[in-house]
Amino acid sequence: MRQYKLLLQGFLMNQILFYRSENQLTQEQMAELLHISPRSYFDLEHGKYGLSALTLVFFLSMLPKSEVGNLLDEFQLLIDNEG
Repeated sequence: MRQYKLLLQGFLMNQILFYRSENQLTQEQMAELLHISPRSYFDLEHGKYGLSALTLVFFLSMLPKSEVGNLLDEFQLLIDNEG
């Protein structure tokens, strides 16, 4: 199970970095959108911590519904390729 947790953590970190880059947001702006402190966002972006369930929901709510489905599909493919 731990391997999936680490896989998910890396996957989500990459998705958040991509979102921030695509939308030309600062770390502070992303922190505000995710309802976390700038320091927590910095730690999240650098892999020190993973997303909490609440932060994940805030991130998913920022995405168009079609992208949420694509995100889940991409993660499923990642899992399938690990096995």
